[in-house]
Amino acid sequence: MIALSDPVFPAVGDARRTSVADIVQHVVQSTVSLGMKPGDKLPPERRLVELLGVGRSPLREALKCLDIIGFIDIRPGDGTYLSTAPNSILPQVVSWGVLLGTREADELIEARYYTEVALASLAAERRSEADLAELEALLVSMEGAESPEAFASADNAFHLAIARAAANSALSAILLNIKSLLAVWVVRVVERAQGNEALIAQHRAVFEAIRAGDAQAAGTTMGAHIHEVTEMLRATLDDAAA
Repeated sequence: MIALSDPVFPAVGDARRTSVADIVQHVVQSTVSLGMKPGDKLPPERRLVELLGVGRSPLREALKCLDIIGFIDIRPGDGTYLSTAPNSILPQVVSWGVLLGTREADELIEARYYTEVALASLAAERRSEADLAELEALLVSMEGAESPEAFASADNAFHLAIARAAANSALSAILLNIKSLLAVWVVRVVERAQGNEALIAQHRAVFEAIRAGDAQAAGTTMGAHIHEVTEMLRATLDDAAA
C-alpha cells in the first residue's frame, strides 16, 4: 500500500496563504501521482498536518469536502480511506485528471454550459411555488455567506435546486456528475471573485426569470452567468497548469 508519507508527497506551501480548496486539490493530486487505489488508507490526521504543513482546522474542512463528494471515506475510530463506493468520483478523477487541469476539464465546462441553460429554461416552465421558495432561500444564504466555502455550498445547492425544478432526471444526473467533478474549482472561482455581489446579482437574474415563467430569459441569464464563471474557472485551471 502506498502512503502519503512517501517522500515524493510535498508540503502544500505557505500555510498562511493556503485555502481549503488548495488543500483539497493537493491531496487529490498527490493520491493520483502516487498511484493510490480505492481502499488505500491515508495517514492519520496528525501526520497529514505535519506532511502538508497546514493547520488542523483547514485540513479537517478539506477532508470533509472530499468525504462529501465521495473521494474519501472517513471511518470514525478506524481512519480515512480512498473511497471504494460505486458512486465514488475517484475513478473519473484518476482516468480524466479533471482536478489536474487537463483538456477533459475544459470539455466538462462546455458540457455544464449547455446542461445548465437547458435546465434553467425547463425550470421556468415547470417550477412550483415550493421550488421558488427554496431558490429564494438559497439566494439569502449566498448573501449571508461568510466564507468562500459557504458561498460555494449555497451556489451549488441553488443550481441543483433549479435542476430539480426542471423535472428532468437525465439532465439533473448529468449536472450532478459535472458539478461533483468540478467541485474543487468552484471554491477557487469564489475565492478569485472580488466580492460576491456580481455573482449574487447573476443568480438573482436567473431566479427572477424562472419566477416569471420566462423560459427564454431563464436560459439567456443562466448562459450569461455560466459564461462569466467559466472565464474565472478557466483562469484557475491555467493557474494550476502553470
